[in-house]
Amino acid sequence: MNIKTTRAAAVGAMALTLTLSGCAAGSVDGSASTAAASGSAGLTKVNYGMFPSNTVAALQVAIDKGYFEKQGIDLKLVVGAGSSAAQLPALATGELDFMLASPVTALTAATQGLDVRIVDGVTQNDPKIVEDSTAVVVGASSGIKSARDLEGKKVSVNALGSIGEIGIREAVAKDGGDPKKVTFVQLSFPEVAAQIEAGQIDAGMAGSPFMQQVVAKGGRVVSDFIHDTGLGENELVTISSGKVVDGNADLVKRFHTAMKEALPFLTANNDLIRSAMPAALGTDPAAAAKAQLSLYNADVSKETIQLFADLLVKYGIVSTKPDVDKVIWKP
Repeated sequence: MNIKTTRAAAVGAMALTLTLSGCAAGSVDGSASTAAASGSAGLTKVNYGMFPSNTVAALQVAIDKGYFEKQGIDLKLVVGAGSSAAQLPALATGELDFMLASPVTALTAATQGLDVRIVDGVTQNDPKIVEDSTAVVVGASSGIKSARDLEGKKVSVNALGSIGEIGIREAVAKDGGDPKKVTFVQLSFPEVAAQIEAGQIDAGMAGSPFMQQVVAKGGRVVSDFIHDTGLGENELVTISSGKVVDGNADLVKRFHTAMKEALPFLTANNDLIRSAMPAALGTDPAAAAKAQLSLYNADVSKETIQLFADLLVKYGIVSTKPDVDKVIWKP
């Protein structure tokens, strides 16, 4: 396995996205346009891109409960590997209509000329629970105790230049360490436990249920960085392209309505999500039953999105501060 130690892959993916943004729209299954296509019973076929996380199971529950069908939407979850940035080209070409992403994905794309909008909030960090979303974990024998101790260490994030990188750097700084002395490598969440055990990384960013794989072997969480840096209000959001938002406003409004109705239900019915995790993610049923889940909320906090934008500039991920007002879609 090749562990990426530079931002080359992330920059390359963004460049590819910008290159593809002028291509003809298409769909995952080869049809003309996902947003324009109609399925059985007159439902609009919509493809929603995701990376492996508990949110896949959560949205599958929302689909099964009919929240999207009620709004005339036949929602298909398209799960890729790694991070949301890897799916940006598919959003640009129309293969995806919406996708789950960190606000970083939309804001970074905006600074490079791509018209990407934040449509809805999806997950919020629960301040009462450390293991509900993503955090930094270490193995049982590690001497790392807190964010400050990550100084001089090799730490994995699921995407370079992501919420993981800016959040962990900020957590290290707030804990009195030097954020410039952390070395980041790129690993998907399912790889973290094995790479910690093999000694390839000192610490890794992981989400549930993958975080629990490390903890089950005696490891521990050393930094709840999203909570500690104030980024948890909109940890994950739904993004779409300007083409969809401006060209199919009715679809976006219907999708937004479905999310506004479904997400409170998901927060109140975590057991349904846990039950869906084995089929949706291949999670061991015993581990799924113990999974700590995030809060789900469709609201978008401009203050939180602005904090993301500020940290992107502070840590040199982008050179131009994103225009938050242009990135956030307004119903």
